[in-house]
Order: sequence, then structure tokens, then C-alpha cells
Amino acid sequence: MLAHTKQNFETYPTNRVVAIVDSKMEADEVCCELMNAGFDGADIDEAVGKEGLQFLDPDGQNHGLITKIIRKWQFIAQGEESKYLKRVKKGLIEGHTIVSISALTDSARSKAAEILRSHHAKSIRYYGHFYVENLDNSANSAA
Repeated sequence: MLAHTKQNFETYPTNRVVAIVDSKMEADEVCCELMNAGFDGADIDEAVGKEGLQFLDPDGQNHGLITKIIRKWQFIAQGEESKYLKRVKKGLIEGHTIVSISALTDSARSKAAEILRSHHAKSIRYYGHFYVENLDNSANSAA
């Protein structure tokens, strides 16, 4: 699992599948299943509670000027992205876990989304270069 350090913080999760999982226990099961499916544990992140909230920094307050600027842009220019960041923040405050997986290929993205859906994850998204894809249902993951 990724350690939550300043060195591995990413303002924007490029080439990653991100989802909200109900509990830490469920997220641990997701991570085990992902690793059993061939994903590298070092490329999987679980963000939980206050530490997760501080690390993911949906408000842009903990990681410097560039993050603040990008978060402001996300809130102003990207209506859906703003809603998603609010969902992430609310989920962490409510005790849910944010799971993020590196997915460099279409098959990795599809497999990660399939595993997340099998664990009833919500708000499953793939963040590519300059685009975001909703993967909540299997019709979207086949596109």
C-alpha cells in the first residue's frame, strides 16, 4: 500500500481508478482481491479518516500553492469534479474509505472497476490524461 507521504501525494490521480468503499474492512478485502488479480500493492492506496482526508486534501489546504490552484480550478471550472471532491470529503468524514489503484491499461482499468463493483463501491472513476470516466456500471466500463 502507498504510504501517505508528501513524496507520493498527487494533486490529480492520473491513470488511476478511484472509488468510495463503505468501510476499512471492505477496502482491505478489495485490496487483497486486487493484489490476487495481479495489481502491485505498492500501486494501491487506501485513504481513511482524518489522515486520509489530510492526505487527499480535497480542499487544497495541505499541499501548497499548486494544489490550491488546481483545487480552485476544479471547484470553479469543473462542476462535476467539484461534486466528486465533496463526495470524497463527505465519505471520509462519514467513515468510508477511498481506494485508488494505478491502472495503465484498459484491461487493468476494467479489472479494477469490476473488483470494486463486486464490493459495492460507489463513485468509481478512472482519471486519465485530461479526462475522467465514470465506471460505476458495467455499461460504462465496456466503453
